[in-house]
Amino acid sequence: MRRRYGHIYPKRRYSGPVQRSDKRKSWTLWLLVSVPVIMVAMFVVPYTLLREVDAWYGSLLFWTVGTAAVIAINVAVALSWENER
Repeated sequence: MRRRYGHIYPKRRYSGPVQRSDKRKSWTLWLLVSVPVIMVAMFVVPYTLLREVDAWYGSLLFWTVGTAAVIAINVAVALSWENER
């Protein structure tokens, strides 16, 4: 026990880095790998599959959904980093 600023608290031992489970590691890896796949799809699909769609909302809707998916993935990965402690 050490005394600091008038308080007594036990000495903490360093137990090493926090190890995440293999399931969480693979989940995070798949999420991070899916971001470049979505980004490539956001360039390829509008110029190939949606080429015949003359309305402006064809590619705009696709890009909006793709962007929302990438943002959701980034939030999920960031929240998993926060829970490591």
